[in-house]
Amino acid sequence: MLKNLIKKLIPKSVLLLYHKLLAIAANIRYGFPSRKMIVIGVTGTKGKSSTCVMITRILEEAGFKVGSTNTIFFKIEDKEWPNTTKQGMPGRLKLQKMLRKMAHSGCTHAVIEVTSEGILQSRQWGIAFDVCVFTNLGEEHIESHGSYEKYIKAKELIFKNLCKTYRKRTSSLISFPRGYSGQALIKVEKGEEKVKKVIIANMDDPFAERFLHHRADEKWAVSITPNKDIKACEDRHYKCVCADEVKLVPDGIVLSVLGHYIDIHLHGKFMAENALLSIAVARSIGVSMSICESALEKITLMPGRTEIITSKSGTRVIIDYAHEPKSFNAIFETAKTMNANAKGKIIAVFGSPGGGRDIGKRPKMGAIAGKYSDLIILTTDDAYDDDPEQIAKDIQSGISKSKQIEIIIDRTKAIQHALKTASSNDIVLLLGKGSEQTMAVKGGKYIPWSDRGMVEDVLKKKKY
Repeated sequence: MLKNLIKKLIPKSVLLLYHKLLAIAANIRYGFPSRKMIVIGVTGTKGKSSTCVMITRILEEAGFKVGSTNTIFFKIEDKEWPNTTKQGMPGRLKLQKMLRKMAHSGCTHAVIEVTSEGILQSRQWGIAFDVCVFTNLGEEHIESHGSYEKYIKAKELIFKNLCKTYRKRTSSLISFPRGYSGQALIKVEKGEEKVKKVIIANMDDPFAERFLHHRADEKWAVSITPNKDIKACEDRHYKCVCADEVKLVPDGIVLSVLGHYIDIHLHGKFMAENALLSIAVARSIGVSMSICESALEKITLMPGRTEIITSKSGTRVIIDYAHEPKSFNAIFETAKTMNANAKGKIIAVFGSPGGGRDIGKRPKMGAIAGKYSDLIILTTDDAYDDDPEQIAKDIQSGISKSKQIEIIIDRTKAIQHALKTASSNDIVLLLGKGSEQTMAVKGGKYIPWSDRGMVEDVLKKKKY
């Protein structure tokens, strides 16, 4: 609470200067470590973490030593551990320290999730990005940025500054794996080999052109839409990775792209988008499609992202991090598709973060849930110092009065009630927390929490 009070008292311009000075100090303290590796930055409203994971797995399959920071996990070469910080992008000192550890461990590539909140606090300052990836845009963090336009501009910043960041000489990089030259990423400039600057964007998002507009040595466009106007992309001199077919199957997705049929054991068309973006990154640095296919087919779980637990009675619980309108639309569409043959009910269990975060999105989330759900159970998310009852009422204001709604603030009891109510063909959507391991409560405290752990515990005890 004291921290929030200080933030309110200090002018925003002073706070922003403080964040930038801290970022500069962090880079100097740790010796600008990003200059020794190929650095891939992934930003957008949703899909950042999943795309980071896919890129990481493909690069590992290709034989690279990889480091990564994302909402799901932190990774430095062979060491990987869950991200319990509730930050997709670590603070400046921690991020630069991790980048230095990656470089010292011999990592050739760093895959970084870049958040708008992180950019607002200059956490990206000094990071020499080589590949910038845009997933999509939806309304989020409007209160923090002041407007949707300012939010978009924050996302754009790493693309805008891409060619202004440090241009790496191949001689300064950590060596590539044996048998791989890395030529796909090399640009000869004044007789010297340097690393290209690359932009990759999801063309199925209406804001893609805005991100591709910025200067780069190479631009890639991806699309899951069959028969996308590839010629228009090629006329703009974009390289293309477009799906010939995206087929939803009981086990996940079958993706036909560049002559390869890839069985992805993850659910939702948005996972196909993430896969194409990761393929484009890999192709831009010279990794073969065969390696991409092999790596993507080995991913059987994305923690907290359309993660499915099936009870003994046949009820499917889908745990997902969805916490804003765009991701809500995507996960409910996925649940509707999965439920088409079973014709069961969709039971949605969710809340919305407190702490002054995006209050305006709450009724919008309620409206989306009301459109698809048979039963809505409103509960606690990360309430911080906000009143969970008021958060639930804000969400409820967007839901049609004809819908069946229950408010059960205790998240444990909400999950218990949903599983007790559900029948064998039903789907329970447990949204907002994903793979997070803590819950933010009053007084600036964090208590241990796991949606997956809670579901497994309830199922084990009650035998639903």
